[in-house]
Amino acid sequence: MSIGNADQAYADVLELLHTRSLEGWDIPALINEVVECLGSLGMQLYRVRIGRPILHPLYAVGAYSWYPDSGVKIDTYARGPEQDEAFRRSPMRPIFESGATEGRYRIRAGSDSDRFSMFVRAAAEGGTDYFLQLTGYEDRTRSPDGQEGIMLSWISAAPDGFSDAEIDLLQRLRKPLCAELKSLTQKSLVEVILRAYLGGYSADRVYAGQIQRGDGDIIDAVILFCDLRGSSKLAEHYDLNGFLGVLNDYYEVTAGAVIEGGGEVLRFIGDASLAIFPIERYVDKREACQAALDVALNAVVRGERVNAERIDHGEPPIEFGIGLHCGTVMYGNIGTPDRIEFTVIGKAANEAARIEAQCKELNETILVSDTFAEHLDRPWRSHGTFELRNIGRPIEILSSRE
Repeated sequence: MSIGNADQAYADVLELLHTRSLEGWDIPALINEVVECLGSLGMQLYRVRIGRPILHPLYAVGAYSWYPDSGVKIDTYARGPEQDEAFRRSPMRPIFESGATEGRYRIRAGSDSDRFSMFVRAAAEGGTDYFLQLTGYEDRTRSPDGQEGIMLSWISAAPDGFSDAEIDLLQRLRKPLCAELKSLTQKSLVEVILRAYLGGYSADRVYAGQIQRGDGDIIDAVILFCDLRGSSKLAEHYDLNGFLGVLNDYYEVTAGAVIEGGGEVLRFIGDASLAIFPIERYVDKREACQAALDVALNAVVRGERVNAERIDHGEPPIEFGIGLHCGTVMYGNIGTPDRIEFTVIGKAANEAARIEAQCKELNETILVSDTFAEHLDRPWRSHGTFELRNIGRPIEILSSRE
């Protein structure tokens, strides 16, 4: 069966796009529902694929692929040679390089389509016809030349491929589909950037509307403060680019362990970082403290691994200290009315920083407060009670004997 009345089919899909865009959906839902609508109109599809550039520290392109038996699968392509190689081997390449906005390949085993490996697989699984659409648009916030775009590719499963009416329908749908995809891409872009710069816990709050100066909550949390040791000597050893590389290695070791362990990195303060483990995420304080201690121990292991490689290459090791504490903090927005930061403030955060500062004095990598240690039944070594700078009460500082 093939699409009959193209005008009515176009109106049906357009109505779906308009209705669902007001209700709210995401790109996978869009693909599933558009494919379902096209299927109800008689179009037989083997695959639908949408690709668009993404603004992400690691990835350059995001792709959504729909197959009848598996639904929508999401792939990301890293910046660099792998992405370039994937593009080189793609049937999109000759169409893109020609400057055309669309292109078509008939898929037949043993024919010219076999020069593309994806068509060999498609032919074996029932794919018969490939139709590609490219839509560019201006977006000055995304790339140096301001040009971005969306790729739509459709593969038919009908024995004779796409009919003329189906191609006409897809051509008419290109701009409405891409307009909705651009809107959804911008929405997901905001979420990605918020998470990259704020962390998931803070990003969720900001995205929910907690954006004014003074917005915040009183929360109980385990606080982790980490600081690089010997940063002045390292800065003298390297030029600016080299030292930046050292800092990134250091943060990958320490902040990377926090993220891997479920904590929230709130701030990078030069060569120090502040992270929290909100108690509300855990069964109790004991579980939150254990999670934070596991992160600190993991950071040490990661650091030892990195330093072994650095020493092998004649580079100085990266050393750091970690302070662990728990208490009540204000978690929210501070700053000026038009330039704010989402962070934690309060004496517990200050105490965590002061505890970490004792790591150098006591020649320890991880130090904890008595408030933290009381929640974990493990052998602790007390270093005594300290009157810390600008802290109004003495704090017992401990380290693990293990």
